[in-house]
Amino acid sequence: MVKGLLSSKDNMPKVIVTDKDGALMNAAGTVFPETYTMLFFFHIGNNVRAKCITNCKVHPKPPKGAIVDNKELKKNREVVEKVVITWRELVESPTEESYSSNLLKFKEVCMPFSEFRAYVETTVFNLKEKFVRSWTNKVMHLGCRTTNIVESAHGVLKKYLRSSVGDLASCLDEIHKMLVVQFGEIQGSFGRNKTVLEHKYKSIKMMRELEGYVSRRALKFIYDELKRSKTFAFDKEDCGCVQKTSYGLPYACIIAMKSKQKLPLVLDNIYPNWKRLCVQGEGIDDDFSVMEEWNGIQERLKTNPYNMKLYIKEMMR
Repeated sequence: MVKGLLSSKDNMPKVIVTDKDGALMNAAGTVFPETYTMLFFFHIGNNVRAKCITNCKVHPKPPKGAIVDNKELKKNREVVEKVVITWRELVESPTEESYSSNLLKFKEVCMPFSEFRAYVETTVFNLKEKFVRSWTNKVMHLGCRTTNIVESAHGVLKKYLRSSVGDLASCLDEIHKMLVVQFGEIQGSFGRNKTVLEHKYKSIKMMRELEGYVSRRALKFIYDELKRSKTFAFDKEDCGCVQKTSYGLPYACIIAMKSKQKLPLVLDNIYPNWKRLCVQGEGIDDDFSVMEEWNGIQERLKTNPYNMKLYIKEMMR
């Protein structure tokens, strides 16, 4: 049904994020075979932590009615936290090399807990390409690595519906009210992206051509990469180029190179998603043309001295 609602092949999703629901994962892979299916790492982490609390104990659970030693409880908590910390480092590994190193560390910490180790190896590690950063960083996901957006939208919808027993007409009416409000919020957001520029960007010459044409979130990503570019040379190994592969935005090593050459960042460097500042269909005009302006420039060039012609050509370029 979702595929049927998409108007063309160009609208097919590049990434689908799900929880670890086998039926949903299989269906997504079948209906969208060319789409990268990603898992929400938060739910996996919660499951790993819960299993760790159950199985990673230095001291076994005391019998019912026995006196509990606080020191033993503290040691058990420390073990769980140590395992969880090494797990997070493993999931956030930026490269496959760092993943291999963190995996050895994780296995070493989990060595005394064979049952927990077996659980992780049989149910989690076989899906590592779907949620570990060293693999998901190679995918154009635009920062959507979780299902939070959908869950949040679901929560808003339930507030409008208020009850699960409403009739079709009243439900449609409430859904319409919700969409009207959301449409207004989106329009307001687009307006702020076009007109409001944060003070910290105003002094950065290389970002001036992006003002009012890309989203503020994209500007923040670029600004963060700009700061990071000042901490290393032009080596791609230091950069990682994640912002290019996952977000479609200028990345630290290219920003460092442009900064050295005093070149601006241009709109061609930005993935189309970040330049979409109007609701789809709004402002589209099939008759849009710049021929009148172009012809005017051509006429002006004929009457200008040679140096002025060179100057105009350079400005246009």
